[in-house]
Amino acid sequence: MAKKHEIAKALLKINAVALSLNPPFTWVSGLRSPIYCDNRLLISHPAERNLVVRRFVEEIRSMEQQPDCIAGTATSGIPFAAWVADRMNLPMCYVRAEKKAHGKGKAIEGDIRKGEKILVIEDLISTGKSSVAVVRNLLAAEVKVTGVISIFSYEMKKAESNFKEVNIVPKSLETISSLLELATSQGKLSPEDAEIINDFRNDPPGWYQRNFTPNP
Repeated sequence: MAKKHEIAKALLKINAVALSLNPPFTWVSGLRSPIYCDNRLLISHPAERNLVVRRFVEEIRSMEQQPDCIAGTATSGIPFAAWVADRMNLPMCYVRAEKKAHGKGKAIEGDIRKGEKILVIEDLISTGKSSVAVVRNLLAAEVKVTGVISIFSYEMKKAESNFKEVNIVPKSLETISSLLELATSQGKLSPEDAEIINDFRNDPPGWYQRNFTPNP
């Protein structure tokens, strides 16, 4: 049975999530952020990894539509999709956001059939752009995508609008607002700093300018 903040505690324990206001982190995109999440660290920690896989399975089994196949997003969603598919005794595939530029030019690896119900597992949702691209590739293969579940979500408004384009409401095992609640209750963050960090999800591009650029 799910316990509040258990995923957040696991991520903080293995340093998969780091918080820093000064200086903030710089993402590959150049975006400045007060939070950095690296769920790939989970693959090296069996206890925390097993917790995440168990929670994925619980979430999937609680869904009205049960999947015929588990899809992992390339590359970070692949190991979790494999573990979940194994526990649920289901087929598994993985999907790229973009087709390969060589070979057969495939976006989907594995056997899938038209009309199948496929559940997508993602490690992290920020803007949702890559996840939505994966969903589009699956829909182009004439399968039904029953949902997208991630380990962690930054809860960005941009992600909400992107997922609306494919008529999906994503789920996440843990979110930035829940993690901030935990960090504040543990005294790792002041309520004021937590509010500044939480503001990031509302307007990521403008967050750094609002909080760290001196007024002229």
